[in-house]
Amino acid sequence: MRKRLLPIYSVLVIAIVLLAALAPSCGGARTFALTMAVNPPGSGTATDLTGGSPYAQGTVVNITATPLGSYQFVKWTAPAGAFANLNAATTTFTMPAQNITATANFRGPLDHFKCYSVADASRVDKSVTLTDQFVSINATVGQAVWFANPAQKVHMPPANQIVNPDHHFTFYNITYAGEPQTWYVEVSNQFGNYTLTVSGPHMLAVPTQKVEPGNHRPPLSLDHFLVYQVINGPLVDTGVGLNDQFGNETSVVVGETFLFANPVQKTVPGAAPTPILHPDEHLVFYNIYDTQVSIPQVKVVNQFTPPTAAQTLNLGSPAGLLGVPSQKVDFGEQIDHFKCYTFIPEPPQIVTEVRLKDQFVDITVNVTAAYLFCNPAAKLHEPPMMPISDPDHHFIIYALINQQPRVWDVQVQNQFGTQNLRVWGPFMLAVPTQKIVPGDHNPPVGLDHYLLYAVMNNPTPLQIPVGLADEFGTEPEGVTVMEPYYFANPVQKTHGTVTTPIENSMAHLVFYKISGGTVTVPTVQFVNQFDVEPTSRYSLDPDMLAVPSLKLHFLELQ
Repeated sequence: MRKRLLPIYSVLVIAIVLLAALAPSCGGARTFALTMAVNPPGSGTATDLTGGSPYAQGTVVNITATPLGSYQFVKWTAPAGAFANLNAATTTFTMPAQNITATANFRGPLDHFKCYSVADASRVDKSVTLTDQFVSINATVGQAVWFANPAQKVHMPPANQIVNPDHHFTFYNITYAGEPQTWYVEVSNQFGNYTLTVSGPHMLAVPTQKVEPGNHRPPLSLDHFLVYQVINGPLVDTGVGLNDQFGNETSVVVGETFLFANPVQKTVPGAAPTPILHPDEHLVFYNIYDTQVSIPQVKVVNQFTPPTAAQTLNLGSPAGLLGVPSQKVDFGEQIDHFKCYTFIPEPPQIVTEVRLKDQFVDITVNVTAAYLFCNPAAKLHEPPMMPISDPDHHFIIYALINQQPRVWDVQVQNQFGTQNLRVWGPFMLAVPTQKIVPGDHNPPVGLDHYLLYAVMNNPTPLQIPVGLADEFGTEPEGVTVMEPYYFANPVQKTHGTVTTPIENSMAHLVFYKISGGTVTVPTVQFVNQFDVEPTSRYSLDPDMLAVPSLKLHFLELQ
């Protein structure tokens, strides 16, 4: 009898155990723990507003994230479960059937970056469309050239802490149709206020997950950046300490301003654009010296190196660049160099009244005879060569009468250095002009009028040989830049009822006398608002070179 009851008893025990496992615990459903976390540590708080963990599967829990200090909430992440809105700081989370951690991810302001050169990287050869405040280009991404690691900078107390330890960049060189463009950029950071001349773009900085060394997450809320070269950048010459994941360096010299970076929208064919998330964040990169810490390799993942094929980058030497978060105060497109030719025979007189307003004067004067024709020119002074950015930009320079000259001290900066000029006037007006012959040119677009002031006191000639190339010919070594002769401000012009505003207030010109030029042209034909019918004039040998310049300071003398 017992032998028959034993199997029945065993079955009942097993059934009771299974039912106990499936039955509600203590009168309720099976529950799971919800843990709240933040990334990175110390960036904020993550709070379960419902406050009833553990929860049954399917429970809707109210949660909120609160940033601390300068951090901003980015998004929620969890390996399972569902957020009603993962991009909202206050939202709900639906529990899965497992213990779970919900992480509030925060982002601080841009870090400083130590940049290590990359050696012998393989080519990417991916097509992208890149749009920032300066350009919109279709480019091909080439090979990795720099790797950027977030760094603590110890310049003076208090030290800058690393706020986004998962933020890294890989810099790739890029190629695209057309020539690099040149811009003026006014920036401000802890090293001072600078007005930079930048050319490019030349590289694309891509947000990157550093897999090794360390155990880093993908970078959240980090923009792509277009990288421009700084031409003749100012020298900082300051010692700092730099600490990153690779090591600490107490004495690093910050040298020349080398690169400038704009946040950029990136579009890969067939995919949605990657928008700019933080349009006010920029980076200025400086050459650094006396660095000692190096690391042979890093392993990285980004959109050009998928997780299944993490790329190993060989870092050839200690860090060579320091990226510094910077404010872009203002910017403007740089204009071309211009080679200016005098007219022969004596030009006919015109008398036209205009009102002219620049940073120095607000006057009503008469425009009279044309004296100079200015052709855009490529400058072959030293690398990088300055190509012609807009072949349709030309000037006719007219004399002014009925003005009362005033005197200013002006400090300017260009590729010939910083110069202190005493100028008076104005005496001339440079008028945007369409050149018809030779060539087949369109009317100039985006070119300002300029007021020209004469340089006083006969400055010492520079005696600098410069190669020039314009539409009339090339002189690789045939021109010597002499003394500064005119300083030119962009000017607002009112002619009749039409006012032409200033488009680029940062672009100025210094006109230098030149000698030794041999290229001439027999005839030019042009039209503008003062010579409304096509006008043919003869020209003599080249007379001046107009050089794009930054106006640093000015003061009127009484």
